[in-house]
Amino acid sequence: MAIALFRISARTRKYSVAPSEICDFNLTPDGYISEQYLQVSPNWSLYCLDMKSRQALFVELPEGSDLSHATFVFSEQFTDARRAALMPLEQFVAASGAMALTAGLAFLFSTGRCGSTLASRIFAQLPEVWSLSEPDYLTNLAMARNALDRDEIDQLVRAATLWTCRPPESRRPETIVIKPRSEAVLVAAACHRAFPESRSVFMYRDLLGYSNSAFKFGQRVLGHERFFGEGEAWRPLWDFLMVREPISRLEDAFAPDHGPIGWEEFHTLEWDLRIDGYLRALRQGMNFTAIHYDDLNRHRAEETARLLSGCGVPARHLARAMAGFAEDSHKGGVGANTVPARPMNAEESARALSLLVRLGKRDYVETRLPE
Repeated sequence: MAIALFRISARTRKYSVAPSEICDFNLTPDGYISEQYLQVSPNWSLYCLDMKSRQALFVELPEGSDLSHATFVFSEQFTDARRAALMPLEQFVAASGAMALTAGLAFLFSTGRCGSTLASRIFAQLPEVWSLSEPDYLTNLAMARNALDRDEIDQLVRAATLWTCRPPESRRPETIVIKPRSEAVLVAAACHRAFPESRSVFMYRDLLGYSNSAFKFGQRVLGHERFFGEGEAWRPLWDFLMVREPISRLEDAFAPDHGPIGWEEFHTLEWDLRIDGYLRALRQGMNFTAIHYDDLNRHRAEETARLLSGCGVPARHLARAMAGFAEDSHKGGVGANTVPARPMNAEESARALSLLVRLGKRDYVETRLPE
């Protein structure tokens, strides 16, 4: 069946880490390609799922591209895309029925700001592993989760994963590791239902460690500090960072006379949402290897061995995997640590902890999540 082909005449994002959308590109019709060509061409990769138009957007990358080298897949696809193709979701799902995984599969979920990009770089040291850092299809599905029924989200997770897990012809991995953005933990159970034999890891850190890192990352990405509470200016970021969670979650956390909501409080809600997503997946019967950021820093070899095991990668690869610690995993990427940013001050830290107390939650400084 023919697939609509497009030239890319321009590209723009709302901000550098915004979720991938069709509107990131100005598309000019350029004929058609066959479904079979899209399936077998090594240069085409899935960019996003658009639930409004019910289409999957694929982009064509330069010859020889290998997305396992990207710090963030969504960013490299955006920058390097040459052409685009749109496929209706019904056709997208149907076409995936002829596909199969050629390697073991693992999902590396996280709260974000907890060493998950480092973990992806650790796997990138191993020729036996094809590691993808932040393809955006699970972000799209997490944001649409409340509008999809269980069967449809399971079908889309399976189809999109199969379309994504297509290593270059030069690679024959034993394991494929998908490290999505932190939002994806909210659809972790759907990933497990779609691929019952897959492995799952969850990486996290304590509240203040997360909030401080996210606070600095936000400054690097936005170029300034922003606070919420005036008009509706915060709503697009709520929809992204809080993954279109019902606004009642905000109303439950703050009194009407609270005043402007600070970044540190907003990050507390983000962190709590992702921890809740993990705990909910556990209650639904998922098995995880849970890795705390502090433990990974203090006991590198031991925790890296747990990371490999959690993703089904043999322990004999540990020595080579440790080379992933050699440099900043965000080097050259969005929000690199070389860009100056101020840390949270004592008052901001106190506000974050105060909110967590009001929510009745743990900060996971000394305690650890159940597995």
